[in-house]
Amino acid sequence: MIVELPKDAKGREIPLDTEVLYDKEGKLREVDWYTYYPDKDRWDVVFEDSCVRFSPNNLSLTPPDSWKKLEDDLGKIANNPGEVVCAYFGREISDCDGCKLESCECACSNAYLIDVIERIRKLRGED
Repeated sequence: MIVELPKDAKGREIPLDTEVLYDKEGKLREVDWYTYYPDKDRWDVVFEDSCVRFSPNNLSLTPPDSWKKLEDDLGKIANNPGEVVCAYFGREISDCDGCKLESCECACSNAYLIDVIERIRKLRGED
């Protein structure tokens, strides 16, 4: 029998040594333990401050996006007179290795604007 690792809200595998996860409100939660139910093929997570079991698909490995985070990311551009796209993604200028846009088939500036628009739509609840 092959048991897959639990997955977060974005479908990313959660390693079982992960000690903190984020709930839907963006609150950092400390993991107490993970439980797997083979008869239901389901994982649950229990946090140190709660005895309630949470489904991993309602949690996230990274904090959720927010208006503040978007504002901070756009602020990186204002504080960096160099390449706009690299500053936004927190990268060194033209250090494309491992960049989110590395496999993008359009210009970086187009992908950057698409990313900002998608984040705004998600934050407004349109997605």
